[in-house]
Amino acid sequence: MLKYYFRALLLFGSVILFFAFLGCLIPRSFSFTAELAIAGKPEAIFDQLNSLENWPNWSRQFNPAEIVDLEMEFNGQKSGKDAALSWTDIRGKGKIWITKSIPNQKIEYSTDFETRPRMFSSFVIVENGDTTTVSWSSDGKLPWGPFYGYFGWLFPSQMKTEYLMSLEKLKQFIEAENAPSTEPSATSDHRSVVPLSLRA
Repeated sequence: MLKYYFRALLLFGSVILFFAFLGCLIPRSFSFTAELAIAGKPEAIFDQLNSLENWPNWSRQFNPAEIVDLEMEFNGQKSGKDAALSWTDIRGKGKIWITKSIPNQKIEYSTDFETRPRMFSSFVIVENGDTTTVSWSSDGKLPWGPFYGYFGWLFPSQMKTEYLMSLEKLKQFIEAENAPSTEPSATSDHRSVVPLSLRA
């Protein structure tokens, strides 16, 4: 009976080793893009993306209400090239810094994580009449490991969903800022109109 248990254990171990070896051979590179149209001008959207201090307004990744133990520190420029943000939270530590900034058109930035390789990302802003399309892209490579190859199939899909949710928050923020006021205009003329027949 013991030898059957040993054979079963050996077979199970062999299967694990086979899939671990196969996982090491699967490419760990990833690339994905999330895109959303926003009713707003490129200038307003660019201002939110180009200043890392504005990211908590819309980014789920840097929202203290959603991320446990989030602590942020802003370094370098306040906005544009060389603006930087360091963070510590339940996920670990990391740093983001803007590497290229073209006003109202494009922003490129890099992200360093404590536990995985650097990720390269960009925002492309394109005006289309009354709306502006924001395309948010990222690419990089997952850490080496026997099972990261399998995770690499899921990671882009998960991150794209996360990006879309943040873009939706950006859309809500921008469109709320641009919403017309419902208060009566201070310059409205409330004088009574006197019929011509009653005028002196």
